[in-house]
Amino acid sequence: MCSRNWRIAMMVPWLAFVAMLLDIWRAYDSLPAVIASHFNAAGVANGFAPKQPVFTTIIGVAFGLLCLFTFILSRFPQISGLGWLVMVAEFWGIGILFGITHGTLRVNLGEAKTLDFPLGIWSLIMGGALLIGEVGRIRVARKRAREYGELIAEETHASPVMGMIFLVIAIGLFAASLLLDLHGPSQTVPVIIGVVMLGCAMWAASGFRYRITTAGLEIRTLGLTLRFVPAQEIVTYRAESCNPLRDFGGWGIRGIGRMRAYIWGGNRCVHVQTLSGDQIYLGLAATDRMVAEMERMTPVAHR
Repeated sequence: MCSRNWRIAMMVPWLAFVAMLLDIWRAYDSLPAVIASHFNAAGVANGFAPKQPVFTTIIGVAFGLLCLFTFILSRFPQISGLGWLVMVAEFWGIGILFGITHGTLRVNLGEAKTLDFPLGIWSLIMGGALLIGEVGRIRVARKRAREYGELIAEETHASPVMGMIFLVIAIGLFAASLLLDLHGPSQTVPVIIGVVMLGCAMWAASGFRYRITTAGLEIRTLGLTLRFVPAQEIVTYRAESCNPLRDFGGWGIRGIGRMRAYIWGGNRCVHVQTLSGDQIYLGLAATDRMVAEMERMTPVAHR
């Protein structure tokens, strides 16, 4: 079950949706039959359409996105790294829809000459919210992991091969943006994707680090604590075979809701189950060794 604060946060975008409906309802009868519906980068109208299908589409898209995001977020029992990312993405997207709709109404009511929505500022605000929330979450997880407990063992799961693949892709994208006669977005997009691929290369090469202490299990990557599972919350753990693509849908941090996999390659993992029903899969070649190390942490039933 989702926590109370998490449910409240999930409802905030729906309030923005209601506000958008009221904004449209207030202005609808005062609008002409055909309205400005498309704007260039400067906010000047360069496309027109009947008002009914325009607002029907906007309302339908907003409602569909809200339903999708609400369903996804309801799978997270509490604030997590991936959950917070999804929620910020929802706030960002719904905020853009609300702002553009309000700006469109103002232009067509003659209250403004151009559609002025501060997309860059809004994106910076949402990026800041994502960063602040993630830093706070990581600090709490790190504090819980280090406040008590002695280190038993530490295991690392990385994939230099995957890192090299991402690096080659990144270099190819950077080279294409420099050597080909590209301009504007066609030059910027490969650079942005290349930066993402470079980050993935560093991530895959450094991998995941599992710290087993007398207090519990800490999962880290790139020097950051992703998750801490207290020893008393662990029900079972066992070594298993797995297929990352078939079982988890790929590599990296995978899963949704109560299932989460941390894997960069190979076909072996340690499957950990918690009291709350979380299913955690930790990619590692030496799975039997890690199971033996976890036995020193908490001798629970496993096989």
